[in-house]
Amino acid sequence: MADGLMSKYALNAFMRDVNMDPDCHREYVRDPAGFAAAWRQRANEACALTDTEFEALAARDYGAIYGLGGHPYLLWSFAEAVWVPEITRPELVESYRVRSAAHGYPDTAT
Repeated sequence: MADGLMSKYALNAFMRDVNMDPDCHREYVRDPAGFAAAWRQRANEACALTDTEFEALAARDYGAIYGLGGHPYLLWSFAEAVWVPEITRPELVESYRVRSAAHGYPDTAT
């Protein structure tokens, strides 16, 4: 299983796929856990998600993703893409602020 820097790379690669590929975005919004499982299965060993990362992505838990080292710029666009219009942007901004603050400043280096 992945560890350290490569694991963070996988976490960020997952978010990038959802952000940049309309098909990935549509599938993730429709079935986050199913998409995360399929993405994880396709990933090679060098780009594998840890169980904790997988669970955070499957749950759309941007607070946990931030705490795991998801890059904040990428994570914000990811959270916005998968949560708005389910919740309003002002609600997301406040929730994101509170949930990310709980983790301090995690290491986002990859």
